[in-house]
Amino acid sequence: MSGRTTRLVCLHHAGGSPAVFESWAQQAPEGVEVLPLALPGGPNAGSRRRYHRTEQLIPALVTELQEHLADDDYVLFGHSMGGLLAYLLTRHFEEHGGRRPRALAVAALGAPQVPWHDFAAEHDDEALIRWLHGIGGIPSWLLDHPAWLVPFLGRVRDDVAVCRSYRHVPQERRLAVPIHVYGGAEDPLVSTQILERWTEIGERVEITSLPGRHFLVSEDSGQLSRAVFDLALGGGLMPTLTTLPR
Repeated sequence: MSGRTTRLVCLHHAGGSPAVFESWAQQAPEGVEVLPLALPGGPNAGSRRRYHRTEQLIPALVTELQEHLADDDYVLFGHSMGGLLAYLLTRHFEEHGGRRPRALAVAALGAPQVPWHDFAAEHDDEALIRWLHGIGGIPSWLLDHPAWLVPFLGRVRDDVAVCRSYRHVPQERRLAVPIHVYGGAEDPLVSTQILERWTEIGERVEITSLPGRHFLVSEDSGQLSRAVFDLALGGGLMPTLTTLPR
């Protein structure tokens, strides 16, 4: 890998934006270029998402990746919803051809065969704000500005609709691309048990527990970003399957 740059393609959580990876872009070591992907939307920052089903969104992201990457070496990383999208992109390239990522890394996401929790449909806006604040998705200071949250809540609902639209189809072969899974030890949404089900998806799966709750990227003390940067540099690819001890 000496003298080469690896693109670290990052996909954010539901309701989020590429801005969540700004600190990663600033902290990336030599040899790693952070490339956060923006989900297709309207013409301004407050617009809703353009697509509401994975069948629509994944082809659009495939096209964007192919335009950005050319022949570049890359690793895919996704947080929560972004992890599902990163998995579906990896599976697309394995099944249909194209440049596969060197590794797939996901954080705060149960295995894709586990149905997505439709928390957005269960709450009106006020209750959704309280729920998101309770799991660390909305800072306390923002609760005093509910009008600012309206566009954010719309994008949350759009993104959850995308995730809920996915219906897992068991594959004939497990993914050959190495999969690295990171879970928050105190995540109220994603248990160790559903993290471990990633071992049903890939030929080589590594599962790591980190301090923190669901929003590992926002709460990152450096452990997550360093681990993912190490993958991009080629130092974290495991030769055999490993999982958390039961």
